[in-house]
Amino acid sequence: MRRLIPTLSIAITAALVAGCGTTSSDTGGSAPSAAAPETSKVEPVAAIRQGMDRSLTNTVTMDASVKAGNQSITLSGKMDPAVKAIQVTGNAPEPVEARLIGDVAYIKSDSLDGSKPWMKIDLNKLKPTSTMRQSFDLKAQTGIIGGVVSAQEVSPGRYTGVADLNKAAETAGSDGGMREGLEATAKLAKDPAAIPFEATLDSDGRLTALSYTIATKSVGDLVTEMKMSGFGEPVAVKAPPANETEAASEEMYKFL
Repeated sequence: MRRLIPTLSIAITAALVAGCGTTSSDTGGSAPSAAAPETSKVEPVAAIRQGMDRSLTNTVTMDASVKAGNQSITLSGKMDPAVKAIQVTGNAPEPVEARLIGDVAYIKSDSLDGSKPWMKIDLNKLKPTSTMRQSFDLKAQTGIIGGVVSAQEVSPGRYTGVADLNKAAETAGSDGGMREGLEATAKLAKDPAAIPFEATLDSDGRLTALSYTIATKSVGDLVTEMKMSGFGEPVAVKAPPANETEAASEEMYKFL
C-alpha cells in the first residue's frame, strides 16, 4: 500500500495539471461557442475525450480524491495553462502544497528535508524522465481518459462506460511517471481491461466530473473521484516568501 499511494498521487497530480496538448481557443468564461451544440452529436467516447481537452484548455479548478482501503489522497488545485501557473494543496497522505510559476516549482511537505518550509525546484534541471517534471507537464496525458474503450449517454450530459488501464498506459506520455503508474495499477487490478467509470459533461461539452473504481487483487477497491469547475475564472499563484524558501540541493535533484 505504501508503494501504491504515491503512484496514485502522481497520477492525480498529473491530471490536475495536464493540458492534454490541446490547441482549442475556447474560453471557459465566455458564452457557449457556435460549435458547442454539436457536442451532443459526438460519439460518446470522443465526447468524453474532447470534454477533458475542453476542461483543461483555460483556467480551471479541480478537486480530486483516491480512496484505497483505510488510506486516502485528497487534492485541490487550480491552474492557468496559458502562463503555466498552478497551485495544488491536499493530503497525499501527509499535508502537501505545490505551486508552479513558469518553470519554477515550490513544494511544501513534512516529508521533505530542509531548514525552511518550502523547497524551490528549477524544472529545467530535472531529467526528462523525472516524475516531478511529469507532474508539472501541461502537455501530459490525463491518465485513464486515454483508455476509455466504450461509453454511453444515460441521461443528458451523464455518461457511463468502461476503460482499459493497459490502453491508457499505451497512450500516456513516455516521460516521467504517468505511464509507469498506470502500468503498476493495471498489474494490481483484477480486470484492468474493464474499469467502470462515470463522467459528466456540461452544456459546453466540458468534463465536470469523473469517477471510477478499480477492483484490485489485494488491497480492495481504489475509488477515484474528480470534479472540475471555475472555468475561465482568474487564477493567481504567488511564490512563497523568500525567507521561507530554500533551493533544492544538487543532491536532491538526483532523486527528483
